[in-house]
Amino acid sequence: MIKFFRKIRQKLLQEGKVINYLKYAIGEILLVVIGILIALQVNNWNEYRKDRVKEQAVLKNLIQDLQADSLSFRDNLTTLSQINILHQVLYEIGVNGKDLEIEDPNLIRKLIYYNPIAIKNDPSVADKISNEDIRKEINTYSRYLIDLDFTYSENAGLLENRIRVFLADKKVHKLSNYFGNQENSVKGGVPLDFVDKEGLNLLSRSPEFQQLLLEASIKTKNTESNIETVLTQNQKLKDLIQKELK
Repeated sequence: MIKFFRKIRQKLLQEGKVINYLKYAIGEILLVVIGILIALQVNNWNEYRKDRVKEQAVLKNLIQDLQADSLSFRDNLTTLSQINILHQVLYEIGVNGKDLEIEDPNLIRKLIYYNPIAIKNDPSVADKISNEDIRKEINTYSRYLIDLDFTYSENAGLLENRIRVFLADKKVHKLSNYFGNQENSVKGGVPLDFVDKEGLNLLSRSPEFQQLLLEASIKTKNTESNIETVLTQNQKLKDLIQKELK
């Protein structure tokens, strides 16, 4: 092709057709420029396509993490609801003198399993996404997770450093059931009747215990509220991502 154009230029020069030669030269330059622009456009399109494929992979991974977190958070809410019920029962027994049944005394020392993976697996995930709405909702979700981290840590600190220590000091744990009868254990190796029901019933009448119970109830309900907020944002973010992936 280059040899062909060269012959045309030489022929025009030999024939003395300078004006025609200039016109031809300008046309040839324009063709070259157009060719370069087309090549750049094709290259840009290819790069965009590659970036789009990478971005969709990021979004698919993110939505899987969000779905996993959603299931975990819902399990957390179920557990926290049971703990809240126990707190109320212990209050009614200890303060109002009601004769109520304690269904699962182990809940008084139970800590939810909390390990969200969405965002935390890739803290810079928002920077990899071009959709402004999705980036905004990711950042909102991250802020809600920070709030939840804080309330969870407060709740965990109270349980581990005060309530469990208090229960041990008051000898409410049934050691024989833990060390000698673990075939009746539930998940985590903790026997179903590890905490003595009667001992917890008597302990609930202690003003010192009721003060701890109040703190535990407040922190449990704060954690529950923050999980509900995170779950709402989780669903909103999933809906946006699913719409983007369609």
